[in-house]
Amino acid sequence: MQRCLKYIVLVFGVGNVLWAQNPDMEVAGFEYTVIPGLGEVGIEKYTANLNFGKKFNKSVLGFGASYDSYNFMFNNAAIDFDTQSYETIHTIKTRLFYRYSINNSWFATVLFSPSLSSNLEGSLSSEDLIMSSAATVSKSWDNETKSSVLTFGISFGTAFGKPQFIPVISYQKMINTQWSYNLGIPRTKLNYSFDLRHKVSISASFKGLFGNISSTMNFKDLGNLTDTKLQYNALDTSVEYNYRIQPNWTTVIRIGYSPWNQLKILDKENKEIYDFEIDNTVFISMGLKFNLNK
Repeated sequence: MQRCLKYIVLVFGVGNVLWAQNPDMEVAGFEYTVIPGLGEVGIEKYTANLNFGKKFNKSVLGFGASYDSYNFMFNNAAIDFDTQSYETIHTIKTRLFYRYSINNSWFATVLFSPSLSSNLEGSLSSEDLIMSSAATVSKSWDNETKSSVLTFGISFGTAFGKPQFIPVISYQKMINTQWSYNLGIPRTKLNYSFDLRHKVSISASFKGLFGNISSTMNFKDLGNLTDTKLQYNALDTSVEYNYRIQPNWTTVIRIGYSPWNQLKILDKENKEIYDFEIDNTVFISMGLKFNLNK
């Protein structure tokens, strides 16, 4: 089943787009990330994303779907339980997005994103489902050469691991045709465009995974447990290079460093069972994006 899902990923492709901040840049493509040295743990990640949007008079309505496959490699880790069921986590998300223009400078955004995050080894249940969502209000300032957007609101999701409410605040500014930046939570990013084909970005962002282990697991001191959780958190800092092959297709390579990482197993009540105590590490990500609107 894992191999079949990866073929589906390759067909649909990926693009990681924050609709709530930039709904006019829906993309599709594929991304592969490898994190080789988290102590005695390594990670491979395959990501796919497909988004559609439709503009109306004062609003934008969008729908998207994405797939993530996390492959954890517990190489020589000294662990006294079977880690096989924790090696692969599948996350399938759907997104419904709506943005309404209150007037020429104010707009409101609602994002609803039900997702399934599981190792898919047992029967599906409510433990495999996460109801992520976000609601924001934005103020924009525009002139002929510059633009800026201030966004604030609240979201519910797994950017910091366990599903929880997360404040959303960001300030985006287009300084000129070459420089732009975004300051905020969960991502801060600085962009420089050499020309229409070449673009470099520096960013820092929080990433999170919260996957249900639907199979029954046996722990030496706790016995058999069902619906344990694998929680992964990271702060990623990276340099990204984008090369536009043609007007619609762009290749991406990203090299980064994670100064803070966590990988834990939790029980059904989200109490910690085991901490892998992973290290800081470098990572590399490669991908191909397709811009649907250019």
